[in-house]
Amino acid sequence: MQIQPKIHIEASALLSATVIVEQADAHGMTYHAQIDNLTGKTAYLRRVQLWETSDMKVCGLGEGPYTVYRSGRHKNDLPGVFTLGCQDVRLTDVLSVMVENGEGMASDGQKTVLSDHLTVVEDADGNALMITFLTGRDQLLETRLILDQAGNLEKMTVGVLFGRDVDPRESVRTETVQICVTDQVQAAVDAFAEEKARRYGSRNRRHPSVFCTWYYYGLTVSYADVARNFRMIQERHLPYEVFQVDEGWEMTLGECTPNARFPLPMRQLADEIREAGMIPGLWSSPFVAHATATVWKAHPEWILRDRQGQPCLFPMNDTVYYVFDITCPETYGYFRELYRHFTEDWGFTYHKLDFTRAAVIYEDAAFADRHITLAQAYYRAVCAIREGMGEDAFFLMCGGLYDPIIGLVDAQRTGSDVLSMWSSNINKDGKTAPYTIRQSLMRSYMNAWWANDPDALMIRKRETMDRGLRLTYGLLTDDEVKTSVINQFMSGGIMCQTEPLDAIGDDRLMEIRHILPVVDTVVHPLQFMTPDRFPGPADVYIPKTGAHCLCIINWSDTEEKKIQFRLSDVLDRMMDDSVHGLTESDACFVVCDFYSGTYLTDQKAEDVLSLPAIPPHAGTVIKIERMMDRPIIVASDGHYSMGGECEEITSENECA
Repeated sequence: MQIQPKIHIEASALLSATVIVEQADAHGMTYHAQIDNLTGKTAYLRRVQLWETSDMKVCGLGEGPYTVYRSGRHKNDLPGVFTLGCQDVRLTDVLSVMVENGEGMASDGQKTVLSDHLTVVEDADGNALMITFLTGRDQLLETRLILDQAGNLEKMTVGVLFGRDVDPRESVRTETVQICVTDQVQAAVDAFAEEKARRYGSRNRRHPSVFCTWYYYGLTVSYADVARNFRMIQERHLPYEVFQVDEGWEMTLGECTPNARFPLPMRQLADEIREAGMIPGLWSSPFVAHATATVWKAHPEWILRDRQGQPCLFPMNDTVYYVFDITCPETYGYFRELYRHFTEDWGFTYHKLDFTRAAVIYEDAAFADRHITLAQAYYRAVCAIREGMGEDAFFLMCGGLYDPIIGLVDAQRTGSDVLSMWSSNINKDGKTAPYTIRQSLMRSYMNAWWANDPDALMIRKRETMDRGLRLTYGLLTDDEVKTSVINQFMSGGIMCQTEPLDAIGDDRLMEIRHILPVVDTVVHPLQFMTPDRFPGPADVYIPKTGAHCLCIINWSDTEEKKIQFRLSDVLDRMMDDSVHGLTESDACFVVCDFYSGTYLTDQKAEDVLSLPAIPPHAGTVIKIERMMDRPIIVASDGHYSMGGECEEITSENECA
């Protein structure tokens, strides 16, 4: 395979480029480009293309059909797999990107699929072209697949977005791209994620369990709601580690003082949460503020404006807000002090930040500093926030860029906001839960960078609205609740639950106990390049016990899903099988289906297993654990890990 960098510069003046090869072998190349302004005037550098192709065979692949994985820049983007030349619903999914990025369909029928830091193209024999960005703090990343009306590839380009001025005799460098061919896609995806974590550091150290107020109370939340729930958490002995007060506590965004529904000092509220045995958590949205906020009166120059001088507007929750121009370095002191205040003065040490993408979606705005990219400005602003809250605070980002803040945040949302219903007319094709579960599972590799956040779990039953809020509905069936709980388990990150605890019956409350406490896991989809619209089974490995938990969901609306498989077919696709000795010829296994309670012992790799069928929209967890010379839990109706939650397992033999 020969990779030939193809550099194309979109700029207002003629700039020169030099390719710097960091590594090259028969499998591919890792490189970046240096861009030099050798002219005597300032040039606006918009984009640098690093590579392009229109023929997959030139890249070292064999015959098609070619299957493509595309990643997304924001949590609401839908990562997906589709097949070139196949115009089905999978292609429709990946063409429907974030509204601020534009739709992927041109007026002439030409289609554009946008991808971010990870793109995979796999041929019919399982060989895959991997396009990955090993860095990502300085520019926005962009791989484009241009398709014709039939969905066939016309051209694929790989590049980065600068959107900044380059002064005379100034040099800038692009992000580092790696283009290679592999026949081990999942291992290559893991290697990419681990390399990026090595370069920037990873804060995936803590996986807290969180109670959040948003997905019921919304903007109506009050101190009385908060106090009632943290008391019930104590009464029902639920081991939540964090109680997070979501949006609705503040006067308005940018005016960060509590409203009339929170009559006591915020420091006192944090102390009460801490006295209840939990870490106090707080929602905020630092990069937007209401037009009436005091900050704009003091610093109107911080408002991001378009080229006609009008404020850039960001709509959210039926209100429109002004946006901070984060290219103004003076704003960083404001962000730093704001989060010092929340943390040190008020005592909140868990922070959920929302809607931070607002600062980076207006690429053609009249930015104050034209010599900084949006990615660099975003990184510096988030650095200021981290400095303000301190290294020990837990930082969850929800709704911002991914790559620039690896090493800064402890957790990141991996999907769109959830609803307590399986389908809804406000989501694509009526699907709700299937989309958010797909987003989370297809981003499982991001756990190398932080603790993934699959968003909040809802298990209540409620067929009428409360407080006039659609959020209060609880329309999931018992089977759909099981699937929602499994989604939390196979996120590999934090666990979050939301809704009034007195609105949950004891039968459904038990479902929460299947994932509490949070246990350390390593998650992999068994078929990353799935041919289906929604993901297949996922392997949740429990390092503590060496067990693998096979999570299976039945996406069908009408048909039961039969569960029958040869054990070796599953073991061969599980990661690290050689390390754990899963495929040794004399190995015996215990297999347990969690929900049915069916278990089988002394199973060999060549055995074909039949387990109870899964109803539509339901899921199950099947533990596969090698039988060793030590006690193991064969079956359990407690925790999904079926043993991973136990501190120690011992057995006592009575002698006659």
